[in-house]
Amino acid sequence: MNSGLKSFGKIMLTVFIIVYALIAVFATLCLLQFNDKRVTVFGNKSLLILKENLDEDYQKGDLLVVTKGNGSEVGAGDKIFFYNSGQNYMVNYSTVVNAYDVNGDYVFQVDAQYNVYMDYYIGKKVQTFKGMGTLLGFIESKWGFLLLIVLPTLVAVIYEIYVIVLEIIDIKKEVDNE
Repeated sequence: MNSGLKSFGKIMLTVFIIVYALIAVFATLCLLQFNDKRVTVFGNKSLLILKENLDEDYQKGDLLVVTKGNGSEVGAGDKIFFYNSGQNYMVNYSTVVNAYDVNGDYVFQVDAQYNVYMDYYIGKKVQTFKGMGTLLGFIESKWGFLLLIVLPTLVAVIYEIYVIVLEIIDIKKEVDNE
């Protein structure tokens, strides 16, 4: 019975360590892929963490994976995500009034107010993960990364150094006793 409990504990510890390592690697990759607008971008996919409700489909705390196409898939009436350069590159979500091609690049007129050029276009196709944005936002924050990634790793390293020192002391005692 005791042996089975130890085996189960070792398996659970191994699973925990693997999951923790995957989360740490993912968080680090997300931070390394920040663009100058503080949005994580992997190729043509952007990870958007919603800080407010956009409409009935996208709520505060959601994580959105927005795929950027070449612009040809966007037409009048479509809703797109884009950076608003006038508001510190804040991510906006608006309805396209008109889309047209200018020298091979698409330009989208949104809400009949201003144009969005391809450099500021984030995407149209969205995959939503309800509530996961809050978690990723905390992990990507200074304090979240420190508390969830750096400190546990530091504790593990210090523990390993402690175990090595104990082993060296035991070896010295064995050598002295001979």
